[in-house]
Amino acid sequence: MLIATGMFLCLTAVEAQPYKQAGGENNLQLLFAPFGSTPLSLNEGITYRRFLKDGKLAARLSISISSSKSTDVIMQADDTLAFPTTTTVFHAEGGGGYIQLTTGMNPQADLVSKTSGFSFRPGIEKHFEGTDRLSPYIGAEISFSSSKTKFTRDTILPTDYTSPTFYDTTSTTVIVSAPWTTKSISGSSGSKTFGVNLIAGMDYYFSKNLSLGAEFGFGFYSTKYDDLKSDYLDVKNTWTESVPDANGVSTITAAQTTTTKSNPSMKQGKDSGFGPNVTAKIKLGWLF
Repeated sequence: MLIATGMFLCLTAVEAQPYKQAGGENNLQLLFAPFGSTPLSLNEGITYRRFLKDGKLAARLSISISSSKSTDVIMQADDTLAFPTTTTVFHAEGGGGYIQLTTGMNPQADLVSKTSGFSFRPGIEKHFEGTDRLSPYIGAEISFSSSKTKFTRDTILPTDYTSPTFYDTTSTTVIVSAPWTTKSISGSSGSKTFGVNLIAGMDYYFSKNLSLGAEFGFGFYSTKYDDLKSDYLDVKNTWTESVPDANGVSTITAAQTTTTKSNPSMKQGKDSGFGPNVTAKIKLGWLF
């Protein structure tokens, strides 16, 4: 009888242990998509909460850091239709002299984009009684975020050259080796956003210290876009002709020079708005 009574009291004590917060605990939450290709995603942020007093108030901080890179092939290598292995680039006015470039096979040209982002959202929550396992809450948060995109685009063109001096006569043909090469131009854009959100949500503790939750809100945001910056290639094909000699023959030197220059920055403006926002994934939480 005493043994049975003791076992009953032990089971009752285990059953009575709280599943949700009681005050003073820490909590981490990740976004959880059980049927998605990436069920757990750190790119969309992690939320830390510190429960105060009797668990009715919580300070929270959500942080998100993301980075991605993509490479697109915009011109295939060895495309002799677009980039022939030899090409004539200069013909002297008033004569038959010309330069023939030996360019060979062209390399591949790529477009590389890199995007990074950061979000910082401090806030506070007010939790209500709910049930032994359910903890509904309301709250507010301030949001600061920024994003940056950089791109690099390849352009295929002959290697810069300076030809040997030649005569402006009908029989002059100058062969210059100038293999196809790539020159890259770059650019960047970005934005910064400030916002304020009123939030409401709930946590359901399916096991001791483990919960699933959902959250939605209504907020205001203001975004300012960074100036768009970009480069361009200044390609100059020049020829220098001497004063004709006594026989009326001139000497010519041809050259190509390529310089990377910056376009003027372009203003991109700003926007703002307000409305509902919903976290379309489940929040997986750990209380400790």
